[in-house]
Amino acid sequence: MRQGAPPVAERVEFVLNDQGRVGLSSKLGPAVERVEGTVLQVSENAYDISVIGITQLGGRSATWNGERVSVGKDLVTGYSIRRLNRTRTTLVAGGVTVGVLALIFGRSLLFGGGGVEDVPPTEPGPPSVIRLP
Repeated sequence: MRQGAPPVAERVEFVLNDQGRVGLSSKLGPAVERVEGTVLQVSENAYDISVIGITQLGGRSATWNGERVSVGKDLVTGYSIRRLNRTRTTLVAGGVTVGVLALIFGRSLLFGGGGVEDVPPTEPGPPSVIRLP
């Protein structure tokens, strides 16, 4: 857990102290332990964040839609920067890509693809004659 001012425009997770849980209960809800969001601004006394989600003491969590909340510096015990793991992200993206390609090509192999069908002529023409040997 880090101390001090978090970098602006970073996604962070703040850990609230007891005063923070009480002081922010009207904004965030009861018994909030952690607040995750993007740091919008750091002032002398507070962090303005765009809230992405909260986690309560019992482990329950809720997703937010980026509502702006000001969190007093005295209400936070610390924070951690939230970054995607590049290896896991690459593996997941590769797996999804392989799955989509397998679905597309698997359907075309099983069901004959999206071949072109013969369309009957719209105007009557000469009858076709087929000779058999």
